[in-house]
Amino acid sequence: MPHLRKNVFINCPFDIEYRPILNSILFTLIYIGAMPILSETISSSDIRIIKIKKLIAEADFSIHDISRCRIKKISELPRFNMPFELGLDIGSIYYGNKRQKQKRILILEKDKYFYQKILSDISGQDIFNHNDKPIKVIEIIRDWFSVLNKKKYDSLEKIWNYYNDFNDSLIISLQKEGCKKNRILKLPVTEFIGYAGKYIKEIMKTKVI
Repeated sequence: MPHLRKNVFINCPFDIEYRPILNSILFTLIYIGAMPILSETISSSDIRIIKIKKLIAEADFSIHDISRCRIKKISELPRFNMPFELGLDIGSIYYGNKRQKQKRILILEKDKYFYQKILSDISGQDIFNHNDKPIKVIEIIRDWFSVLNKKKYDSLEKIWNYYNDFNDSLIISLQKEGCKKNRILKLPVTEFIGYAGKYIKEIMKTKVI
């Protein structure tokens, strides 16, 4: 059964290219009983940095993906929002309240050791590379929380199979509504979380304990 719900702050890109990774993060967190909170859901009327600090303060855990701190071609610029928010979060551990001081942070990267070239001061944090593969992200998050919570969750294979079944069923459902197949990558995060939560709630009812 899922673990007691805990807030998990997610700091990552929100573009369509990254959505397969983000969707796998969201699904896995909901599956193990956590509650993802993201700055993507912030109202445009809010002062963004104040809201981000509030989300960080409310989180029991954080996941930061810094894999976009690089450029693929000369015309691009590196994106520093992710390491900036990571810095805020790490700072909250040292300067925040009691709850924040107990927080654990998971840092994701695409390639092993790349962070050492651009952000060497974070050495010593929990840093894992996912190679842009959703199944690897699911494995990392599942195993990380299993160690922290001293709890055996369902196997990677079982979660991965459920995740793929969820994606297939959601695509079919959206197509019945007249949406294109890639609509799943363009769904607002709050909608995706809602769909995933409903799916996981249903499968948990049928699981053999």
